[in-house]
Amino acid sequence: MSELSSLLCKVKITKSQYEKFLNSPLEEPELNKNWLDFWDSRKMYSKSVLTQELLRTYNDDTNKEMIDGWIDYPEAMAFSDYDEAAEEWIWGMMFFSENFVEMIPMFAYIISLEKYVIESSENMAIVFPFFWGDNAVHAYVDFKDGKAILNPKVQTLKDVNPKILEETKAYLNNKWDQLAKEMDLDNLD
Repeated sequence: MSELSSLLCKVKITKSQYEKFLNSPLEEPELNKNWLDFWDSRKMYSKSVLTQELLRTYNDDTNKEMIDGWIDYPEAMAFSDYDEAAEEWIWGMMFFSENFVEMIPMFAYIISLEKYVIESSENMAIVFPFFWGDNAVHAYVDFKDGKAILNPKVQTLKDVNPKILEETKAYLNNKWDQLAKEMDLDNLD
């Protein structure tokens, strides 16, 4: 990876569970087989051993503070869209990261959603180079049977359900159009 990847997380979640999640403290991740299998499956430069010390959260007190921090960082072009009628939350950013170690707190954050979401085949999170035409998938989170799992088998876009991939790309294209119109080009450093 050399360019910033995009992140999109889409989950079915009731309004009350969404608010409960937002007001909850960030959860510390635990090193387990899923984390190790995922880490071992990724190709990266100067790959270090994944240890409990590398697994961390952001420094915010609540999940909402973490979201607000990313939204307040204009270079990320982050978004948080809750649709009350559909009971669906879409969280992400156009420009997320290029570094797996830097991504760990976000993966931990997304995994912590598992106890709040409604079971749905549409629940997922993906990190991939949306803008750069690369076929790699840096991370894919499946939500199944009450668990959020970093899927070590999803390595390329060909490994993603075509319908989910098409919807993801369409959402990111629409969000890019919206955010680009709102961008204040005079205040970019």
